Amino acid sequence: MLQFLLSISDESDYAKINYIYNEYHDFMVKVAVNKFKNMGRSNYVFDAEDAVQSAFVKITKYINNIDFSANEKKIKNYVFSILNNEINNIISENAEFDELDEDFYDKTDDDFIEELCIKEKYNQVVRAIENLDERYSTTMYLLYCNEMTVNEISDLMGISAKTIYTRLSRGKKLLLDSLKGVTVNE
Repeated sequence: MLQFLLSISDESDYAKINYIYNEYHDFMVKVAVNKFKNMGRSNYVFDAEDAVQSAFVKITKYINNIDFSANEKKIKNYVFSILNNEINNIISENAEFDELDEDFYDKTDDDFIEELCIKEKYNQVVRAIENLDERYSTTMYLLYCNEMTVNEISDLMGISAKTIYTRLSRGKKLLLDSLKGVTVNE
């Protein structure tokens, strides 16, 4: 990352990128690690580092699109959106190469099928959350997939905890409506 920052010639861009790095890097790593870890990926730390690095490359590429005169919430949302896209890119790129569990061959057929059903149901719910309106999907995703607290989400998004609870309540209703009729064969 240091070499990357040194290659930036415009001092204004350097200052902006340095600000984003100092302000959000730790949070970005935490979000990425939590997402990959919750997915059960064995190399979740490396995937998280890749996602954060790719996000910073993209942020640097489009640094002039970020309005630093805007409020902090917009900058946070912009950074989080880029990170989330990079996480999803890594997931989709590596989907066909995911390693089998170490005890894959020791599982009975029933255990194997049950585990597949659980993973499929989880993936369906995550996809349904991602397809909700951004207000609800971001809030629910942070709470359920990244295991952040309501207060952490409130701080991140720059809105009150009461608003977070309202979005969660409405998001749950929308999620249940979207999942009605969607079943996984057991």
